[in-house]
Amino acid sequence: NLYDYIDGGAELYISYNFRKLLAVRYKGAGEEEIIIDIFDMGSSFDAYGLFSHGREREDGLMGQGSEYNAGLLAFWKDRYYVSILAYPETEAKKETVLRLGRALADAVPEEGDLPPVISLLPKPNLIPESVRYFHHYIWLNSHFFIANENILLIDNETQAVLAKYKTDDKPVHLLIALYPDGAKAKEAERSFLRNYLPDAREGISRLPDGRWTGCRVEGNRLSIVFNAPSQFAAGSYL
Repeated sequence: NLYDYIDGGAELYISYNFRKLLAVRYKGAGEEEIIIDIFDMGSSFDAYGLFSHGREREDGLMGQGSEYNAGLLAFWKDRYYVSILAYPETEAKKETVLRLGRALADAVPEEGDLPPVISLLPKPNLIPESVRYFHHYIWLNSHFFIANENILLIDNETQAVLAKYKTDDKPVHLLIALYPDGAKAKEAERSFLRNYLPDAREGISRLPDGRWTGCRVEGNRLSIVFNAPSQFAAGSYL
């Protein structure tokens, strides 16, 4: 029961279609432990999404993406998300954690595909560690709040990605969502305009803070830009 094992944090894993967990503990001299959690997420898309949710940087030490920080290693490869914790950190435990991580990553024979929506993100000025993949609206709101309700109709059949882009001022946020079909994408656009941009003209509006937000549908793809410094910039991202 994931709720018993991860007190207060199980919803995140379940929203990424969690399948199974293997938890292993190693104890060395004294009472200190090294804890390994191996999550089978069922697909590389969801393993990547879970990793992307909390990362602050990416160091590329192992797997298809990893981050080590103060005794905690997280990485993903294929359909697996792996967490290794040795706290408090020492140099000896750090080396052990990294060695364990490399062994586990090497034990996964294949690399998985990234969600196709990731490839749609424009590359210039992208902040790579800001990319977040999800298919539950609550995680959009945890990174960029837009509404208490699911006004973008994001669900398990939706591939959604949120990313930040460098500007001279505060960063631009770009959301791209792929829906099962064009009708659902158009419905999501209408819902967004009605609830978030009621005064928009041709899908773009200047908000009270002086920044620009806009949206556009093309086929089954909905793109939304937040915090653009000008109307031209908003249109160029879209």
